[in-house]
This record gives sequence, structure tokens and C-alpha cells, in this order.
Amino acid sequence: MARTNQKLSKKVLAQANRRYNWCMQWCWNYEKMQGAGYAYSMTPVMKALYDDNEERCRQLERHMQFYNTNPWAGAVAFGASVALEEAYQPEVSDSLKVAMMGPLAAIGDTISAILLKPPISILSAGLAAEGNWLAVLTCILDSLITFVAKWPLFYFGYRQGENVIEDIAGTGTFDKLQVAASILGLTVIGGFVPSILASLKVADIAIGESTNEAGEVVAETVAVQSALDSILPYMIPLVLTALCYWLIKVKRVTPLKTILILLVITFILGALGILVK
Repeated sequence: MARTNQKLSKKVLAQANRRYNWCMQWCWNYEKMQGAGYAYSMTPVMKALYDDNEERCRQLERHMQFYNTNPWAGAVAFGASVALEEAYQPEVSDSLKVAMMGPLAAIGDTISAILLKPPISILSAGLAAEGNWLAVLTCILDSLITFVAKWPLFYFGYRQGENVIEDIAGTGTFDKLQVAASILGLTVIGGFVPSILASLKVADIAIGESTNEAGEVVAETVAVQSALDSILPYMIPLVLTALCYWLIKVKRVTPLKTILILLVITFILGALGILVK
């Protein structure tokens, strides 16, 4: 009999989890993408569940098919798939993989690209500008967080099994986590805008000349920046941010072109002496 009908030991689960976390992206290719890494990660499981090499190969061949999702969030799907393989439900395991690829990619990419990477990159850039050596460590903090998260996510998926689909489908914790990550990430980025652009100010405007008590000729100026701050603090950073949003969201201008437009605007205003830093 090919099946061993044994429960997977903690050692086997740890081996599969370790292989997934370290080797999932190995042998990535344009035909199967993460398929080879997935099959390699599943090898200890198949060795424990089947005692015939031909049967093990047939089962692993199923996992060599096309597969692609966010690597760290996909640990949930891998854990659930291992649980279904342990229950000898290969068809359900294959269906679950396909069903979860898209949602997990959306969740993982959202958390990585909005919640983690932008604020950590800004923090790292600020430390680097000050010459702080901690910038070297903080710049990889987002990758470290997502890498470590794979371990508990695997065991969460393993405990949930096929029930994890209910969460991924949009009615459970993962859907709420995705929304919360988007809101928190945008809030953090918005909070960085004034601090980064606070030094960008409108120059004072000369309106004439006058003579002081010592007989010296001095220029009379209007403090434009102070007037703007009295109306709305950090008005310049907010206007620039609103301009970027309008260009990208409304006019469908690409981010690269938006950066070039800002570069031209600030260069011209700086050359004219309107903007100072």
C-alpha cells in the first residue's frame, strides 16, 4: 500500500516549513514560476505520507504545475495544502492552491508595498542623510519582517486547513487586515510628507526700500511663508502632494513623469528665487 496513513510529525512540518521559507523562489522560471520551489518544499511531506517512490513522484508532479503568489503571504496556502495532503485530499489541495493564489498575492503585496516598504525606506533615507550607520540595517527591515512572518503563517494555514479559504475570501481576518494595512500605510506616508518637505519655503518678497535710523538703506519685504503658515501650516507640502495625486489619479500620468514634472517645477521656482530651502 502506498499510503502510510500516518500523521505528520513536528519534524516533517518543520522541514517543509523551512524549505518553503528558504527555497520557495529557487528555480523560479517563466513557465512554472514558483512550481519547482513548491514541489521541493512538499517533498518531506510526500516522503512521510507515501512509502512508494513512484507514488511520491506522482504526487510531487502535481505540485510542479504553475504556481505564483506573494512569497511570504503564500505560506498560509502552503500550510493549508500540507494539512489537506495529510488528510489525503489531493484534489482539494490543488484547488485550494489555485483559489488562494490571487487573494494572497493582493494581500501580501498590499502589506509589503504600502504598510512596510515606504515608511521603512523613508526612515532609512532619513538616517542615511544624517550619516547614521543604522540606515544600513533599517533598509532591510521590511524584508526581515516578511521573512520571519512566514513561520507562524505556515502553522496558521496548517491548523485552518481548507477553512482558511473563508478568511481569504473576504469575510474574515485577512480581508480586514488588508484594509487596515492600506489605511495605516497611507496614514504613515501622509505623516512623513510635512516633515520631509518642511524646509521647502516660499521666499520673502521685496516691496521696496526704506532708510533706518542709522541712515542705512534696507529692503522692505513681505514674509510670504509666515502668511501661508497662518492660513494653513505646511501648505507647500500639501499642495505638492495634491498635485501628484491629481496628476497620477486624474490625469493618469505615470509616476516617473510625475517626478520629472516636479523636478522641472522646483528647479524653475528655485532658479527664480521663489522657493528656498
